[in-house]
Amino acid sequence: MKQRLQRLTELFTIFFKISAVSVGGGLTMLPLMTREFVEKRRWLTDEDMVDTVAVMQSVPGIIAINMGILIGYKVAKLPGVLAAAVAVVLPPFIVIVIIAMFIMNLQGSAAADQIFLGVRAAVCALILVSVIKLSRQILKGVFPLTVAAIGFISLVFFNVNAIWLIAAAAAAGLGQGLCQYLALRRRLKGERQ
Repeated sequence: MKQRLQRLTELFTIFFKISAVSVGGGLTMLPLMTREFVEKRRWLTDEDMVDTVAVMQSVPGIIAINMGILIGYKVAKLPGVLAAAVAVVLPPFIVIVIIAMFIMNLQGSAAADQIFLGVRAAVCALILVSVIKLSRQILKGVFPLTVAAIGFISLVFFNVNAIWLIAAAAAAGLGQGLCQYLALRRRLKGERQ
């Protein structure tokens, strides 16, 4: 019981800290979460993290909360979900309340515009780090590289909806798995004869 409470406290603290410093949402949290949960505490494997990112990107809702729910469940089941979800929501809620009190004074301020410009640049860098780390783990082989390249080109040059890309990539993965299964079955059948 004491160990479970300690894990829940750690989970809440980690998500609270990450949420407090990750301006830009769920994707900017990825490098920090990977370091905390995979590298530092080893509560998750690299594969768990990649699977979590894949699921959180494909379900509706706020990415940061989805990530908190998925990781919280893997680490501590339902109590982990509650701890992580509350910890993810609390810092932005507090910040929004504070900003709302002072928003009239910030509107049109050159200093505020420069601050937000710097924050947006940092968010881009954090997302790029997440993309690089994930691509090193996922893009091993011709098939994943091809799917990623086609997806990138479709998004950037043809403005294809991301939902259709996810569905097409899932279908392609299923097709590849089916082809591998049929080839293996044929080979085993040939060996028996």
